Amino acid sequence: MKIKLFLYLLFVGFMMGPCSSCVAQAVYLKGYVIQLTNDTLWGEIKKNTKRDYDNFVKVSYRKNAGNEIKTFGPKKIRSYWVDSLTFVSRMIDEEMVFVKRMSSDTSTIIIYEAQTQYDQMGTIKIGTDYYIEKPTKEFIKVKSKKALSYIEETKAKHKKIEYADLGIKEK
Repeated sequence: MKIKLFLYLLFVGFMMGPCSSCVAQAVYLKGYVIQLTNDTLWGEIKKNTKRDYDNFVKVSYRKNAGNEIKTFGPKKIRSYWVDSLTFVSRMIDEEMVFVKRMSSDTSTIIIYEAQTQYDQMGTIKIGTDYYIEKPTKEFIKVKSKKALSYIEETKAKHKKIEYADLGIKEK
């Protein structure tokens, strides 16, 4: 009797499918991929909203819902854009990776966020590092506080320019 009950519960559980909390929270949003040839593929980009690290490893693209899904790594494309975020391919520690562009002004120093996995005593951890790219294309790792303070400084500078351009006095 116990075996029949166990098999019945197993069957019911299988038919109901995975629980909603067991499934990764990935959604397709409007976006584009820029190929190595500088051609742009417009469509939908898969974004994992629960595990940000996935967005730094690969990008899944489809033209529309129901179309074939193409997956690209950082060696195969220049960049991709999704949900107002730009991820670009860059070389870090002799490996091509996606980094998230954090600064909007690309004419001066650009700030990027990179996420990497590492093993800490048998547990896989995710680390965040910050980089700057100078107009000379030099790519340098910086301390996170320095990068974040630069971002705030840049935002303040852009705000002043916007106020001046609009003829509005700063408060």
